[in-house]
Amino acid sequence: MKCPIWLILILLASLPVMSVSNLEAADTIYQYNSGSPLLGDIKGYTKTELTLQRGTKSVKIPANEVQRIRWNGEPPQLNIARNQEANGNYAAALDEYKKAQAKGSANLKKDLQFLIARATSKNAFSNPADLDGGIKMLDTFVKSNGDHYRYYPAMKLLGEAHLAKKDYTAANTAFGTVERSPWKDYQMDAKNMKARVMLAQGNIKGALVAFNTVAKMDAKTEPEQASKRAAQLGSALCLEKDGKQKEAIKILDEIIKTTSSQQSPLLAEAYLRKGDCFRELGEAKEALIAYLHIDVLFPKEPAIHAEALYHLSTLWGKVQKPERGVEARAVLQQQYPNSEWAKKAAGS
Repeated sequence: MKCPIWLILILLASLPVMSVSNLEAADTIYQYNSGSPLLGDIKGYTKTELTLQRGTKSVKIPANEVQRIRWNGEPPQLNIARNQEANGNYAAALDEYKKAQAKGSANLKKDLQFLIARATSKNAFSNPADLDGGIKMLDTFVKSNGDHYRYYPAMKLLGEAHLAKKDYTAANTAFGTVERSPWKDYQMDAKNMKARVMLAQGNIKGALVAFNTVAKMDAKTEPEQASKRAAQLGSALCLEKDGKQKEAIKILDEIIKTTSSQQSPLLAEAYLRKGDCFRELGEAKEALIAYLHIDVLFPKEPAIHAEALYHLSTLWGKVQKPERGVEARAVLQQQYPNSEWAKKAAGS
């Protein structure tokens, strides 16, 4: 017997509702280089990959491709918290992350342990008094979650925190672990960070060789290309430290020209170092322009923004606009009162 048309229409109308219902009950994986999230049931993970069940199919996803996961049943305000962290509002993000710990699933609670450690550590880069707390949280996470898909990102951040604290041995140990990961972009990042350690120790020549080695590596994927640009930025920093500011500026201009706007930390530091080079050359106007790019475009990079504000506060007077310098200093003191740059401004 032929099915009535009204019954067919009702059945078709119900399909989207059923589909949405199923999507809402799924784990969602967001990848760095994909605009379409993957939905399914995460059956497990290691420090190198996740297993996602999608209907009858099981999919393996490399851990270095995972930007974030929205776990089934997680509180909706966590999306707001993640956005707060992405925008550099670490205190607001931390409040929401901590609230969500009380009710989450086991998977979500482990993720939150990492997210709290990450936000605390990033906040500490512009508030050095919090570095010990961030290091302790990251250290606890990697020791108790050695096979978590966030293991290598946590280890990299731990190395950066140790570097900020000038504990170079601990920093190199962490970066050495990252260098042994199975992904080329992580290996390149680790080599870059080891070069940063050398530079922090005053070994400009050794750091330049290390950065140039990474800069010459073949880079096929976007993350590998980003690591390559980071190496070029490191090379420019070495040239600046070696008194070769004009050579450094050429490299920095090329980085700024070719880097995606999505890579805000890299671009922000490129403008910062460009400003440093012009300032050291005595070209106050050009230095101001470079630092202003950070104030306008990259305020969500707190450590770099604080440093740029300090230099703006001292340079405006050199172009006969001291009132703008006062404004920059006020913003610095208000937004980053515990930063080394705020303290330096207060003593100048």
